Amino acid sequence: MSEDKAILVRNQWEKSGTKMLKMSKRPSCDSSSEGEISESQVVANIQKRMLHLAEVLELLHKIYCNNKDLYGDRFLAFVGNEVVREWPWKDFPFISKKALDLLEKKESYEDITGKLPFEVKDKSTREVFKNLRYEHWTPISFFRDVFHQHDPIDKETYYHILIKYYRVVWITREEDDLLNKKHRSWRPTEVYDDLGIDIIPHDAWSNISDPSA
Repeated sequence: MSEDKAILVRNQWEKSGTKMLKMSKRPSCDSSSEGEISESQVVANIQKRMLHLAEVLELLHKIYCNNKDLYGDRFLAFVGNEVVREWPWKDFPFISKKALDLLEKKESYEDITGKLPFEVKDKSTREVFKNLRYEHWTPISFFRDVFHQHDPIDKETYYHILIKYYRVVWITREEDDLLNKKHRSWRPTEVYDDLGIDIIPHDAWSNISDPSA
């Protein structure tokens, strides 16, 4: 019986103890015995994670549309803040031209494109972080509001939404202030261009977000 199996699962956990999590260690697919793997390989792994996230969003969207009165708006907040924002190892950080200029003023700096903050070890580079912000290019509210504004969407569409619109960028504090004056939670796609914030494209990511590039 399922109930008996549930009890067995619990008893097994009590005997084995809790797993010690290594939150800042990249998954084995993103590394090798020699160290770092190529950026294109990391991006390919991120693609797979986006596919998995798209499958989850498809299912959650169906659940929400069939049970709005059961869950209410907290379900939307959960999707944005816990599912999309916290889905692991999907971030491939871009960088603005001004942020790169700040880094290049240092005699020694580490290229931070595609790296999460904790992966940057160079002290000179980390010193510049005080003047940078780690920002979502598209506000998380967009991924949340899709559930509210649309009937259930298939996983293929969700995959393209994620690939095209989910990304994080390193920008300067001044650029961040410009964005947040009017566009903190609602941000048209052309805002960065309108404000003169030049985001440097990256070949490894551009190959999947724009196959014609």
